[in-house]
Amino acid sequence: MIPYGKQHITQEDIDEVIRVLKSEYLTSGPAVTKFENIVKEFTGAKHAIALSNATSGLHVACLAIGLQKGDIGVTVPISFLASSNCIIYCGAEVDFVDIDNQSICMSPVKLEEYIKKNGAPKVVIPVDFAGIPADLPKISELSKKYNFKIIEDASHSVGSKYIYNNEVYKCGDCKHADLAVFSFHPVKTVTAGEGGMVLTNDEELARRVRMFANHGMERESSNFKEWKINNKNGKLEKYTDEGICDKAPWLYQQQLLGYNYRITDIQSALGTSQFRRIDQTIEKRKKIFNEYQKAFEGNNNIQCPIIPNDTDPAWHLYIIRYVGEDKEWRIKTCNFLRDNGIFSQVHYIPIHLQPWYQERYSRDEKFPSSESFYDSCLSIPLFPDLTDEELNKIINLINKI
Repeated sequence: MIPYGKQHITQEDIDEVIRVLKSEYLTSGPAVTKFENIVKEFTGAKHAIALSNATSGLHVACLAIGLQKGDIGVTVPISFLASSNCIIYCGAEVDFVDIDNQSICMSPVKLEEYIKKNGAPKVVIPVDFAGIPADLPKISELSKKYNFKIIEDASHSVGSKYIYNNEVYKCGDCKHADLAVFSFHPVKTVTAGEGGMVLTNDEELARRVRMFANHGMERESSNFKEWKINNKNGKLEKYTDEGICDKAPWLYQQQLLGYNYRITDIQSALGTSQFRRIDQTIEKRKKIFNEYQKAFEGNNNIQCPIIPNDTDPAWHLYIIRYVGEDKEWRIKTCNFLRDNGIFSQVHYIPIHLQPWYQERYSRDEKFPSSESFYDSCLSIPLFPDLTDEELNKIINLINKI
């Protein structure tokens, strides 16, 4: 079976992982720092915090900005569940803003309409979709106007770029967002087996993200709060800023209620190795994407992905949209492909249609663009190891049906 997505592992990746397995550290060691540094260098962001996955990254990013009960967070219906669940984890409520019909990312126009009707949320989580960057510059302008925070869900867009005012930006550089989150799931452009990364240019946000991801602990004595510890006589001895903390290297403080969202050195070694060849990986993905575009441009039943102006996506998914009248087209196509050894998928069932959300968050708002996209979309295989023979088989079968 040809999957819709698959990791690309080289001997260099394997060697890096083996090197860590033979080292002194398997977790919370130097390979994690190395991974964070290579991502900082790649994106240009000032801070990068490696985590167990992108879901945990979204959660602690929301916590870091202070999202809590009574607050509202806004995202899009067309995304994986984590993009909205992270808001609920913080005790806040989630609302949705519909997508733009071309980019399939959050519509800034509809976001401003939402704000004028309902007021500004605490946070907006635009989702880069299939590798296409959300319109972060316009959303950033709205954040300054209406005073909300931005967390870019860049799980699909590691390596994607966009142009604004004749300057090139990278998804995850946080030039138009307070924080950004990457995913390193096996089907993504870069994999660490699992894993995620939170990026920011704000030092205090970075500190809070690290604490929330590591049990709420602070190890830097200069950031300690005043506390008391029992001494030998059973009395309470106050630790002051007179250097006592510095002389006790074992000390740490829990200052927040945090979580264990740490990544391992094993995963970090794989991720670092993958980042070293990310440019070649992206080029392979673009080549496959372009082959699909050429193959389907004459098919009147298929709408190919539209590349928005001023974007350079690192393609995570290739999604065809059906424009015919057959209401059962997707079931027929999906089953036909699977019967012929090709696994197709749907990205995504709109989050607001999920039973859990319908039971708790009934809204009057409609999301016609999101629902129309869902009704017409099908993801077909896109990954670097896809052979020419497999690619031609997929194209021929889709054109046939």
